[in-house]
Amino acid sequence: MSHPPQPPYPPTPAGALLPNKLGLAALWVGIGAFVAGLIPFFSYFAILVALVGVVLGVVALVLPRRRKKAATAGTIVSFMALIVSLGMSILYTVWLFGSLIGAVSGSLTPSTSSPLDQTSVSLSYEVEGTGSDVDITYTTFVDGVDATQQETGQRLPFARDFDVAYGGAATYNSYTLTAVNGDSDGDVTCRITLDDRILIERTATGPFATATCTASGTDLLEG
Repeated sequence: MSHPPQPPYPPTPAGALLPNKLGLAALWVGIGAFVAGLIPFFSYFAILVALVGVVLGVVALVLPRRRKKAATAGTIVSFMALIVSLGMSILYTVWLFGSLIGAVSGSLTPSTSSPLDQTSVSLSYEVEGTGSDVDITYTTFVDGVDATQQETGQRLPFARDFDVAYGGAATYNSYTLTAVNGDSDGDVTCRITLDDRILIERTATGPFATATCTASGTDLLEG
């Protein structure tokens, strides 16, 4: 007795939403573009990366029967990264041409008594909250070399301390800490501190919630 052919995979229950890998890709691309956009002169490349993230996020949003949380977050973060990258690129371009013109005209004369003489200070990155499997990305400036580090699936609290340049050319540096919650409920709080002074603190709540803290070299000179 013959049987009707069976489908190779069990059918998806009615109303069930499928994972949206394209949305997760948009989120990670957006985070990478945001961080790169804050690093001097990497922002030009970050513009293209952010555009890719926006496109991925929009495509992920229109896919039928797919989860939308990661796609929505990816689209928002990528769009923010695009704005930040454009703004920082304009800032770096203006500063670079201003420096070149000043150097040619001899208007930039170093002063030994300048308050911007470069030294070193201790900067702290902190992440707290009730979130789980938190992915953390942060920028570092060690011995004059800037880099981006990522640590995934972290338990909270999380903390890292660095000796960073202070004043001089380091005034144009940016310091960024990004924390992305896992797929469970909970909150994440990022914080950048200098000694006992909080430079910036941000909190985000929910699955895949993203908290981003950014401080500039100028912030280190204040207070």
